[in-house]
Amino acid sequence: MYPLLFSPLSLGPLELRNRIVLSPMTTGFGFDQGVPDESMAAYLRTRSRAVGMTVVAFGAVAPEGRVEEQLPWMWRDDMGTKLAPLVTALHEVGARACLQLGHGGRQVSPRVTGLQPVAPSPIAPPVHVKEPPHELTRGEVEAVVEAFGRAAARAAEAGFDAVELHAGHGYLVHQFLSAASNQRSDVYGGGTTAERARFGVDVLCRMRREAPALAMVVRLNGDDITPGGIGPADAVDAARAFAEAGADAVVVSAGVYGSVPYTIPMLDDAEASHVELAAFLKRGLAVPVLAVGGIERPAVAEAALRRGDCDGVVVGRALIADPEWAEKAAAGRGAEIRPCIGLVDSCAGMLEHGSPISCAVNPEVGRELRPAPQRSRSARVVVVGAGPAGLEAACRAGELGHDVILLEQSERPGGALLLAARTPPLVRLQRLVTWYERRLAAAGAELRTDTRGTAGTIAALGPELVVVAVGASTEPPVLEGYELLPAWTIEDLLSGRPSTLGGRLPPARPVVVGAGRHALAGALACARAGGEVTLLSRERPGFDASGLVRRAYMARLEREGVRRLHGRPLELTAAGVRWTDDAEGGEAFVAADGVVIADRRAPVRLPGLDLLGAEVVETGDAREPRDIASAIAEGREAVDAFTRGL
Repeated sequence: MYPLLFSPLSLGPLELRNRIVLSPMTTGFGFDQGVPDESMAAYLRTRSRAVGMTVVAFGAVAPEGRVEEQLPWMWRDDMGTKLAPLVTALHEVGARACLQLGHGGRQVSPRVTGLQPVAPSPIAPPVHVKEPPHELTRGEVEAVVEAFGRAAARAAEAGFDAVELHAGHGYLVHQFLSAASNQRSDVYGGGTTAERARFGVDVLCRMRREAPALAMVVRLNGDDITPGGIGPADAVDAARAFAEAGADAVVVSAGVYGSVPYTIPMLDDAEASHVELAAFLKRGLAVPVLAVGGIERPAVAEAALRRGDCDGVVVGRALIADPEWAEKAAAGRGAEIRPCIGLVDSCAGMLEHGSPISCAVNPEVGRELRPAPQRSRSARVVVVGAGPAGLEAACRAGELGHDVILLEQSERPGGALLLAARTPPLVRLQRLVTWYERRLAAAGAELRTDTRGTAGTIAALGPELVVVAVGASTEPPVLEGYELLPAWTIEDLLSGRPSTLGGRLPPARPVVVGAGRHALAGALACARAGGEVTLLSRERPGFDASGLVRRAYMARLEREGVRRLHGRPLELTAAGVRWTDDAEGGEAFVAADGVVIADRRAPVRLPGLDLLGAEVVETGDAREPRDIASAIAEGREAVDAFTRGL
């Protein structure tokens, strides 16, 4: 089905069995003092069973260059020995093993290292790290070059087949490449990208000298997507310099810290968003070019290869979401792949706080060593509500061999997922609903739609476990004037239900009350429908999202011209909303033809369940309104815990 994707690819001296590369992604777990443990080996091995090559993320070549704690410390003399078991684990499943080598430069937080950041020039980065970096002396630059060489030698000693030089995303090699961060006047500066590539070229040559048998890959930006940064033409010049210095392949990424879009495509960013950049660079290079960035589906990867846009694809979060992505694609079972939904709060967003990654749709990330529960017998499990928590619980229970009945009051499963999918940033959630419908059928669970889950209905089914997953609903604030101005809760608006007074749907000049993700997505839905939108909230917009997602939402709101007001509503009138102005003090008025309440949510409660004589577990928003990741994780865990206790 995907003949090009599963054809061999040569990277210099190295042949890969196919053109799928597991992207290097830091995880926030799996290392102790730079040494990988069994959890990291299991995490990578699980995702490497059918890929051509796996790249282990960001082996830091020096203590001051580590962007996080949980990654290989390649300055240690014993890393060749310490990394060898990890390489063996990858080779045992047929994957080639590659180690990414890098130095964070000025993007390294002193909170991580306790050291002052370093850089080509004493220019602080635009975001993330405020402390001005120390400008590397010529001797210090040469010492970093030597550190890369030693790290490559240790990678070879460990048995790696390749190393990848990280020359993108605003890290040290990239900082030398970009005129925005490199204002040196010595041989490592210059007025052209080719001149500023001197540092990276020296690093690559030293790595080649110290590890001559390894394939050499360079990851660089096809576009920084930021003013004054590297553009596509500059990237071609840099890539040519690396190729002439011996690079066997180039991986084309994009973005730096603070750029919009980001290095990690998310929300409604286009799938495979960097492929066009890879195609642009490929036209100017003789070495293989690999595309990375939001590649979610095998068909999209195959199409890019068929067009000649790239020679291989680097797949990251899609393999976090479904470790069997490549296996299913190879078997022609692409429809069974659990979709990445691009929210990143649970993966990259966790790293902002130094926490381990997980995955919104795959709670087993990082728990690959934990055995699946083994049931001693089958039990009747009734799940009430077919939103994310309920769907996961029903599917999991069916897959474990239980007798499952899923009750859903509407005509189709999906619940909050379907509503959220009607907002522009979250359209990918429709794929998740479709995937769950297919998985539910395969698990043998019985789905009863148009059925309310009351205590009487549930009791008649004779369950041993009841999973309550009926979600939450918005609680409108107490205000005067609901009879004067059309009002919707966010659920009513997205469901297409009429307002309190009828009126245009969506309103032309709505005030959206709220600051969480629900409010931001709703505001964007109104704006992209042509509305002149005002967002009114006391909290910081996106307070319940990671910094990555918050900035992505705010960039979209700004592009759509959404006005933001800091305060709370006091009264609705026929002409708009009277509100407290927390910024200026006092009261103010904003004209509007409708108000959308997307603020506080409360769990929906089912009365009488304590009298059922069955184990009852509330999950997801029915337990406490939060996010998709919590809902799916709790739905799964409710069934696992019950099964272990049988």
